[in-house]
Amino acid sequence: MPDGFSLTIALLVTVFAGALATTYLWLVRQRQAETAAGITALAEMRWREFARLVVEALQVRGFEAESLDQSLDQGPQAEIRLRREGRTWLLVSKLAGARSRLASANIRELADAVRFQNAAGGVLATPARIDADARKSAGALELYDGESLWSLVGPMLPQALHDDLTANARKRGAKETAIVWGGAIVLGLLLGLVPALLPEGDTGSEAVSAAPAAPVPAPRPASVAPAAAEPALGVAAPADPNRDQFERGEVINAVAALPWVERVLWSTSSTLVVQQREDVDHAQIQEICGVLRRYDTLRASRLQLQPPAGSDRKVRFLQCQAY
Repeated sequence: MPDGFSLTIALLVTVFAGALATTYLWLVRQRQAETAAGITALAEMRWREFARLVVEALQVRGFEAESLDQSLDQGPQAEIRLRREGRTWLLVSKLAGARSRLASANIRELADAVRFQNAAGGVLATPARIDADARKSAGALELYDGESLWSLVGPMLPQALHDDLTANARKRGAKETAIVWGGAIVLGLLLGLVPALLPEGDTGSEAVSAAPAAPVPAPRPASVAPAAAEPALGVAAPADPNRDQFERGEVINAVAALPWVERVLWSTSSTLVVQQREDVDHAQIQEICGVLRRYDTLRASRLQLQPPAGSDRKVRFLQCQAY
C-alpha cells in the first residue's frame, strides 16, 4: 500500500474518532455532569429546605400544600398533604445521598398511607435512585428521582447556581476533550506506522489492505471516567470524604440557624450559596465567615449572597479567607 494512502487513512481515523468523542462529550456528557452536580447540591440541603423546594415546584403542576409549616414540624417522616382539583394527595420527601438507593419499603409505606387516608394519589421525591423493583410496586404513585427530580426542581433554583454548574461542567469537558484528542492522535500515528514496520516483499500489504473492512475501533467516549467515579464538580477528593461531608453538613446547619438566612446550600465544593431573608450589613455576613473558619478545608470557600425577594441589590460574592 502506498505510504500516502496509509497516512490518509490514519488522518481520517484520527479526525473521525476525535470528532465523534467531542460531540458526545459536549452534547451528552456535559448535560449529565450538570445534572449530577445539581442532584449532589440537592442532597446536601437540609430536609426542611428540600421539602419546601419540592412543594414550590409541584405548585407549577397544580398542587397546593395544606398546613405546610405544621407538616414540616413533624420531621422527615411526615407526609405533606397536597390538594389538586379538589382531591387530596400525599407528598413524601426522602432526603438521601445522590449515590444511595431507595428500596421498595419506602414505596410501600407511601402506597399504604394513600390507601389508609383515601387520598387520590401520592408523590415521592428524593435525590437518591429508586430501585427498579421498587418502581414495580409504585402503582399510580408519582416518583421523582435523579434526572426527573432535577427536571422538577431545577428551574426553582437561583440562576447563579445554574451558571456555576455549567461553568464547572465546561471546564471538565475541556479537559476530557484534550484527553480524547490525544488518544485519537496516538491511534492515528499507530495506523500510519504499520506499513513502515512491515518487511519488504511480505504479504503485509494484503493485511493492511484488509484493514478498512474491519477498522481499528475508535476510542469510545465511555473510556473517559464517568462523573460518578469522580468527586462532584471535578474537585479532588479529600483524604477522608466522610469527614468532609460531615463538616459541610455542620456548616449548612450553623448558617441556616442565622435569623436572616432563608436558605443555604453548597452549589459546588467551594461555593456556599446563601439566600437572604433580609438585607444585612458586613458585620452580619462575618457570622458566616466565623462558621467557615472552624474548618481548615472550608475556610477559603467562596460565599454567594443571594438578595432577599423584592430587593434591588445584586448577587454578591466574597471570600472570607484567601487560599
